[in-house]
Amino acid sequence: MAREPWLAERLQEFAQLAGRRITSWTGVEMALREAADGHGAQFADPSVPCLQLLILDATLADGAAVTIGTYQDDTEWGLWLRPTSGDGGDEDHAELAEIFRSRPLTELPTGWIDTVSPLVEHGVLAEVTLYIDGRPLLLIAGEVQESPQDQLLLHRLDESVLVFTDPAAAASLDWIPDRPAGSGEASGGLRTTDAGLSTDGCRTRHTRHR
Repeated sequence: MAREPWLAERLQEFAQLAGRRITSWTGVEMALREAADGHGAQFADPSVPCLQLLILDATLADGAAVTIGTYQDDTEWGLWLRPTSGDGGDEDHAELAEIFRSRPLTELPTGWIDTVSPLVEHGVLAEVTLYIDGRPLLLIAGEVQESPQDQLLLHRLDESVLVFTDPAAAASLDWIPDRPAGSGEASGGLRTTDAGLSTDGCRTRHTRHR
């Protein structure tokens, strides 16, 4: 598969978070609805137990910063971690400021990253679970879309970053397409639905000596 080496690089970028410490999170949040009952953009709904982000930024204790966004491969989207550029890219969305907001994400766990557990599906990095001082943080490439009946539908393999502090909540939802069986069970190793995918060099677990 021609794209396999490129995918291996994306996996390794996440794997290298193991053993590092996150001190803070910020993100560019994307509204679930452009308008709700005449009150402007809606960023939260009881039926959607996650954040929908354009990008997720993490500041690390060693002074580095990384940005988690998405990339497109054919019709699917996957998660992509890169060094934070600091180039003011958020201004690209100024014309859509009503449906985007940048804020500190103090509700997300901080601390040492003990385990990184990625899920590869259809040749893309569909999900990553980080265990931060034992607390799970599930990242899914996806998007919340509003149906003609005003329902909020959760799509996987799409262009936003969906962030769950409770993976069990993600497992209880209906997804389009369905999530693979056992996808919420983070084991510390690469999980994949793709037969024949090489996992060489994907280090995902770190033991700290206090």
